[in-house]
Amino acid sequence: MVRWRTTVLVAGAMLVAGSSIAAGQQWGNGSVPRDGACFYRDPDYHGEYFCLQSGDSLGAMPGSMNDEISSIRLFGRADVTVFRDVRYDGTSRRFESDVKNLERAGWDDKISSIRVRNTGGYQGSGAQGGGFRGGGRGNGSDPDIVVRRAYQDILGRDPDEAGLRLYRRHIIDDGWTEARVRDTLRNSPEYRDRGAMTVARAEEIVRRAYLSVLNREPDAGSRGYVNDVFRNHWTQQDVERELRNSTEYRTRNR
Repeated sequence: MVRWRTTVLVAGAMLVAGSSIAAGQQWGNGSVPRDGACFYRDPDYHGEYFCLQSGDSLGAMPGSMNDEISSIRLFGRADVTVFRDVRYDGTSRRFESDVKNLERAGWDDKISSIRVRNTGGYQGSGAQGGGFRGGGRGNGSDPDIVVRRAYQDILGRDPDEAGLRLYRRHIIDDGWTEARVRDTLRNSPEYRDRGAMTVARAEEIVRRAYLSVLNREPDAGSRGYVNDVFRNHWTQQDVERELRNSTEYRTRNR
């Protein structure tokens, strides 16, 4: 379980405004929050991790965790702002969706303080009054739209009624994000049976993503994306999302 230290640190350098988590936060492998974020030591949400609830902040990373985060996964109604320096100082960046590899966003092993914000969102009629917990992260708050988009991108078809009901319930009642719906579809027998991915097909998917986002042909730096498509079942939308986090894209769209 992720271990949470309950002792309140009084020292000014460790005291942060609002709801805060003590600097004694440690790596672990526990449960994830309904609304919040988890921060992983390795890319692709691998390795040990720790989690923060929406509204929490961490003004100074403990020594073993400072500059050690390589991927971020969001849950429910939350986004994350990360800072290069302690006490929310220095260069910052806000992430509103999962980040499989912070290296591609220029933030791998460079995070020293964190704020997790509650973004609110559509309130559905789910069990326990839970409401919709942010499936689209700014890409549409209707659960049906989220599910249809995931089916079309991953399986190349519209969802059947049973699938639509299943994933709609997970989004509304269980706080699933669109990323989790997509990951589940990628692990389905239907997806595995669609045919083995080839390197040539992966290269073409990456090429289309580059043309769509950066308006150019891919260069040698695209090889990592090709590997992700080929080995990790990334879709064109996954590649496009990562390209929009790139320095090149942000510089061109200032």
